Amino acid sequence: MTSRKLDALRVSALLVSASYGVAFLLGSGEMAMHFGMAGSLYPVVTALGMIALATFAGRLWRAAELIWDVLGNAYGDVTRKGVALLSLTWMAGVLAAQIHGGVAVLTVAGVPRVYAPVVMVVALLAASSVEIGVAAGFFACGLLASNMVLFRTVVQAGGLHLYVHAVPEFIRDARVLPSTDLLTTVVAVGFLVITGADYQQFIIAARRPMDAVAGCLIAALFLLVTGFLPAAAVIAAHRSGQLVDMPDAAEAIPMLLLQVAHKVSRGAGLVSLGVLLAAALGSGAAIARAMTGALAATLRAAARHQYASRILVVAAGSAIAVDGQTIISTIASLNIVYIAAIGLPFILYQAGRPVGARCASWMLKSGALVSLSASAMSWVSPGITPAWSALPAGLLASGAAGLWHAVIRTRSATG
Repeated sequence: MTSRKLDALRVSALLVSASYGVAFLLGSGEMAMHFGMAGSLYPVVTALGMIALATFAGRLWRAAELIWDVLGNAYGDVTRKGVALLSLTWMAGVLAAQIHGGVAVLTVAGVPRVYAPVVMVVALLAASSVEIGVAAGFFACGLLASNMVLFRTVVQAGGLHLYVHAVPEFIRDARVLPSTDLLTTVVAVGFLVITGADYQQFIIAARRPMDAVAGCLIAALFLLVTGFLPAAAVIAAHRSGQLVDMPDAAEAIPMLLLQVAHKVSRGAGLVSLGVLLAAALGSGAAIARAMTGALAATLRAAARHQYASRILVVAAGSAIAVDGQTIISTIASLNIVYIAAIGLPFILYQAGRPVGARCASWMLKSGALVSLSASAMSWVSPGITPAWSALPAGLLASGAAGLWHAVIRTRSATG
């Protein structure tokens, strides 16, 4: 376990770095191109999740156990390994999003598209090897600088009034989103903020329980204050004609930062993109470290060869990054598989009504298999099978498996 030496500011910086990467910036900008201020949905839900996480951060700190250890103690070693393995699923989606966006930044910066993925992977491996406390200060500076440039972008594009009135604009535009997509995104993002190992690792590494709680609240405040900046910048720039003929909506934020900084000098433009890339690397590095921990909890060989495991997880994220989905959709689609599998056993445990070890194992396997199958069908035939269907299908399968096991057990006991 990471030594406990992080104060509240460092905890908050690392929590933000795990959120403030590509999905926060580029994903929000990409979504804003289509849904206006509702593009801020991801950062708003993440901030609310941080507030919820703060309510039991002290208990999590004292337990010093990640999600797979908590459920493993309740349901047995098979479930512990299963949850750790399933955690790799959603974390791979988040990592893929960071790589996807990092490639977009590098492309805007002038790196040939064919070489950009290789450069991003090498940089990510280097960032994931940086000591956790040093990374906190480095990425905090990068986040502060990127927000200063982004705020300048909003002002120059004439979007300051959009930012000031962001909350009512967000509520209005969010109503336009399909209710199923809205609910799925809220569940997919919010549940993972509360239970995700990438966030929990920083809570456990806090110096004191007070630092863990304060870190969550500071991170939530920062995310709420900055969460509307990307969408406001994109909307204002789009209305002023700055974003036309965009080949990829994910490049909207990098393109805006480059345009604003270029007014100072060409070097300033490259620096601004470098700062944005640093934020993406911070989030990607946090995910890569958490994925390595999950793999080590599942396979003994992975625990002995952690750097090789880190290379493996980054390679997996790179493969998923070419799925053709939007940044936030990539994250949500794989979050759903994880939630459908562990959601019901987790809720039952928190409610003080845990099921048996074998029943929990069946619930995990059924939920994951059905949800993953439904997700695969939505990827193959998006017009026929909606992406959100993977969540209720997986939860229903998990619940059915639990009921089936309970009936079989009752029959065996009475027979």
